[in-house]
Amino acid sequence: MITDIESLAAWKHRAARQPAGRTVLDLEADSLHRHREKLCLIQYADAEGVDIIDPLAIDDMRLFTDWLQESEVWMHGADYDMSLFQHAYGVLPRMILDTQIAARLVGFRQFGLAALVEHYYGIVLSKKNQKADWGRRPIPPAMQEYAQGDVRYMLEMADKLSDELRQKSRYDWFIESCVTNLERGRERFAAGNRDPWRIKGCGKFNRRGLAALRALWTWRDSEAAHWDRPAFMVCSNDDLLRWSLALQEFRVVPPPAHMAAHRAARLRKAIEQFQTLDEEDYPERPHREHQEQDAHFDERLDQWSARRNALAEELDLDPSLIASRAQLEAIAADEQRGLEQLMSWQRDLLTR
Repeated sequence: MITDIESLAAWKHRAARQPAGRTVLDLEADSLHRHREKLCLIQYADAEGVDIIDPLAIDDMRLFTDWLQESEVWMHGADYDMSLFQHAYGVLPRMILDTQIAARLVGFRQFGLAALVEHYYGIVLSKKNQKADWGRRPIPPAMQEYAQGDVRYMLEMADKLSDELRQKSRYDWFIESCVTNLERGRERFAAGNRDPWRIKGCGKFNRRGLAALRALWTWRDSEAAHWDRPAFMVCSNDDLLRWSLALQEFRVVPPPAHMAAHRAARLRKAIEQFQTLDEEDYPERPHREHQEQDAHFDERLDQWSARRNALAEELDLDPSLIASRAQLEAIAADEQRGLEQLMSWQRDLLTR
C-alpha cells in the first residue's frame, strides 16, 4: 500500500509510462459511516499489477492529481467517483472510459462489476466488505484484498468489451457516451446543490410543505453532523416526507417512540420554529418549464416511443439508452430542439 510521498513518486513514475487508456481506477469512501463522506482509498491497476493508494496517509496528493488530469483511465460506474474526485481534489481525469457504459451498449442487462467479472471469468467477487468503513486505519488484509479485486480484472475486461463494441459497430457510440458523461459530471459539480433539502418525492408539496421539509431536513443534518454519522441513521427520507406532509396538512407530528429523548426534544423545537414562520418566508415551488402540448402531442409521443422500442428490440438494447422518456417527450413537443439534445448516435438511430 502506498502511504508516503516517496512511494507515491515511484508509483507516478510507473503510471506515467503506461499508454493512454491502459490504466484502471476505483475509489472507496466512508459514506455509510460518516456525516460528510471523504475519499479513503484509491485502487489502481495497469499491465504491471495492482496498487492501493492511501490518500488519508499522504498530506500532498499533487503527484496523483497532476497525473490524473492528463490521463485516460478506465473506471466502472464512474458517476459517484467523479463526485468524490471533484470534492476531494477539484479535478477529474482527462477522459474516463466507463466499463458500465460499455457493458450496457454491448447489450448486458446485468452490468454491475461483479456480474461482469462472473460472466467473463466465472469468478464470484466477495461482497463481504462492500459496506465496510474505508476510513478505518489500519485497513485489515481482507479489506485490502477486496479493494484489489475491484480493479484486478478490469483492464482485460475492458479489452473484451471494446472488442464486442467494435464487432457491433458501437465503439464510436461508447466514446461519445463517455465524453458526454464526463461533461455532465463536470456540469453537476459546477452547478452545486443549492437546496439539498429538496429531496425526491417533494415535487407535489405546496409552499408550507416545502418549508416543513426544509426545517426537518436541517434538523436531521444538524443531528447527523453532531453525531458524525450519515443522515439516514437519524431518520430516512421517507420519514421526512411523511412528517412534512403531515405538517403541510396541519397535523401533529409526534417524535418516534424509539428516538432518544434529547433528539426528540430538538425535533419538537425544529417543528415549533417552522410553525412560527410567516408565509412569505416559505420557499418557492420550483419553476417548471411546461411544454405547450397540442392535440397531437400524445400521438407523436406514441410514434417516437414505438420507433425507439423497435430499434431497441432490433439492437438488443435497453430502450432508455436510445432515448429516455423525458427525451422522447421533448422530441414530441419540439422535434428539432428535442433531437438536438441527444447524442449524435442516438439522433442518427432515431432519424435513420
